[in-house]
Amino acid sequence: MALLPAAQGVQPAACGAALLAGGPSFLNLVLSHDLGPLWHHCLQSAGLLETLPSESADALRAARMAAAAAYLRQRAALAQVDALFAAQGIAYLVMKGVFVRECVHPDPALRPAGDIDILISPQDRRRAASALMDSGYTVNALPENLSHEATFSHGQVDVDLHWHILRPGHTRGDMTDGFLARRQRVNGVWGLCDTDALFVMLTHPAFAKYVCSPNMGLGRVADFFMWIERRQVDWPAVLTMLEVEGLKTAAWTMLSWCQMLAQSEAGRAMDEWLATLRPGYLRAGYLRAWLTHDLPSRWLERPLLIQLGFILPLHDRPADALRALQAVWQARQNRERDRRLLLGDE
Repeated sequence: MALLPAAQGVQPAACGAALLAGGPSFLNLVLSHDLGPLWHHCLQSAGLLETLPSESADALRAARMAAAAAYLRQRAALAQVDALFAAQGIAYLVMKGVFVRECVHPDPALRPAGDIDILISPQDRRRAASALMDSGYTVNALPENLSHEATFSHGQVDVDLHWHILRPGHTRGDMTDGFLARRQRVNGVWGLCDTDALFVMLTHPAFAKYVCSPNMGLGRVADFFMWIERRQVDWPAVLTMLEVEGLKTAAWTMLSWCQMLAQSEAGRAMDEWLATLRPGYLRAGYLRAWLTHDLPSRWLERPLLIQLGFILPLHDRPADALRALQAVWQARQNRERDRRLLLGDE
């Protein structure tokens, strides 16, 4: 129900009725998943805000204003990064919510984003880090993530600088240069091409957010629904990428959860894609049980159990899972090397 405004063809009156019927607890769910601005836009555009209790209308309005203010800060930071990296000859692109909102939301300021995810080539990480720090950003490089990313902060803006979309080992090859070669510019922002963006939506949250855990958030599901309804999807191209990288099972699991949350028409539209991705009968049943029983949420405080019992089976073959395990060990062994590659001797 919280995803109603993201579904194509849903009338604003249905959203207003759902909010009234759900009461404060439902409103809190909407707000906690950063969907308040989208609900405010839906109801305001139909003149239905006045039908809500004043406390509900005020809460949605406050969420909308906060999202708009954060959007302006992030757009200003993006313009600065664009100029910095252009001066250094660093090719980059913006990933995930900050780019998706420019493509599919009726107003990009309706989609809150906690940080700006930027992808660069691994060989550019040191120059990019220096450019950001020279511009006043401070670095927070967690040792366990130095194999693929680090965070740079300036005031209320956080930039997550990536040189791989996932920890190396989850994919069979290095995909970064291909993503950068195919990038597109939308509303003044460099981002993934449409096929690559859908590939990332179907794979990155599986490993980074545990598919359906609270870390995922319904805002990313709203992004997915809007994307497949408003952008042209080249499914054969996406499927080929998933096959090449050994991530069909991860995409099947993500898509299965999205289908569970979809309105009936959108859910039926996913059936054909799911059929092309489905793993073996036993593994499909096992992974489906993780979703239907919401085990990633229930065991969120036991990450090792989730990593071994859920994340490893998301790889298509045992060799892919073994490669991912080896990559974790290598990342731990190479933390100091990765720190020097990013920050030099600082």
